[in-house]
Amino acid sequence: MQARRSFFVGLVLLASVALAQTKQQKTPQLLLNGQYVYVEPLLGDGKFADPNVSPEDRQAVTDVSHAIEKWGQYKLAARRNEADLVISVRKGRVASTYRGGHAGIHTSPTGGHPTTEAGPITGDEAGPKQDLLWVFALNPDGTLAGPYWKNAQDHGLETPNLALFQQFRKDISEAIAAQNKKRKP
Repeated sequence: MQARRSFFVGLVLLASVALAQTKQQKTPQLLLNGQYVYVEPLLGDGKFADPNVSPEDRQAVTDVSHAIEKWGQYKLAARRNEADLVISVRKGRVASTYRGGHAGIHTSPTGGHPTTEAGPITGDEAGPKQDLLWVFALNPDGTLAGPYWKNAQDHGLETPNLALFQQFRKDISEAIAAQNKKRKP
């Protein structure tokens, strides 16, 4: 069941990437006016600590977050619900599997003694081999709208260049400059 779902998600991602590469979009105003950004793994629904998020995706989130801070166009939101925009990233890979474990202490809702829980975590996923960077707006109900900007590139989230982020930065900077030029008499 998990493998089928992962395969389906991979196919949807591939179709979306193909469409994004053939479609030229004008930069939406909300990307120009946004102030706070939250960075998360693509399709992670803000679950950065989810054990199913690959170490490569976690690193991409960190790298893009640092690049946003350095750029200064947006401020990083500490929590997803505080953001205007959500930048989702995914390191390219055709398929991956993961195996790990979890442990936790839980307290019964009826006030009983804490209990411990442990168990294995295994799974797999499939998707495009290119790195992805997608930018969404965050609706008041916490759902994502968009993506309003997206791109895919081989090694596009590799440091130190972060080519996908640099392209996003360039597109936003050019759109802001064009907007400012229109406003001048």
